[in-house]
Amino acid sequence: MSTSGRVVGLLHSIDALFASVVMEPAAWDEQAFGEWLESAVGEGEGLDRDAVKILQRAVRRAQRLRRNWEGRPDGADDWRMRVDETLGSAGWRPGLELAEWAMRTDPDPELFQEYAERFRAVNFTPPAMTYNDWTGRQ
Repeated sequence: MSTSGRVVGLLHSIDALFASVVMEPAAWDEQAFGEWLESAVGEGEGLDRDAVKILQRAVRRAQRLRRNWEGRPDGADDWRMRVDETLGSAGWRPGLELAEWAMRTDPDPELFQEYAERFRAVNFTPPAMTYNDWTGRQ
């Protein structure tokens, strides 16, 4: 699998992690977070130290989400709104950083779409370039 394909899967996995943590915080303990990270990193294929650090930051953000939503029966039905309420745009930064990391080494249109969505979530504006601009820049 290409680096970009693996990273798209990791981005979706981070989203699933956040969704699960804010909707069912009691299901997550330190062991579960460790297992998620181990599974995400896998054997490290295609990931360097910077990418692993980004995944570790995503876990730390998920741990903050769990602490905030434990024992709270209230909250939006949409998991994204719960992440925004707790972390604001900083909650989406690990995904953006991981997408940027992969775009530098293995640009791909599907990965760029993921990057653009996360860029909007963090910066409240669409990226100033298209995929073709990006690849022409590299």
